[in-house]
Amino acid sequence: MTYSIHVFIFVVVFIFSPLFPALGGETVKEIPGNTVEAKPGSNGSYILEGKLLNIDGEFWVVEDLASKQRRIHIGSDTTVPQSAKQPGDSLQAVVRKNGHAIFIQ
Repeated sequence: MTYSIHVFIFVVVFIFSPLFPALGGETVKEIPGNTVEAKPGSNGSYILEGKLLNIDGEFWVVEDLASKQRRIHIGSDTTVPQSAKQPGDSLQAVVRKNGHAIFIQ
């Protein structure tokens, strides 16, 4: 039951997140060292699939399927699974272009 709810939320967030371009107001850019961070100037969201490499407080470093490291922000409004993610776990996330995760599965 909770899995179905999480999948439903994931789909709804993915479909409707482009309708709210004013949220965030930043875009993702690549920086030296194969890591991605945010910069001002964009909107929307994307799905990030990969492996969790590191947890540093509110920030998670994820290696995506293209082997690029992406740093995402996990806030109090981020929907996370009931079982805690550990480095090495695979994950899917809906991430705003400013690097803030909306939903993690």
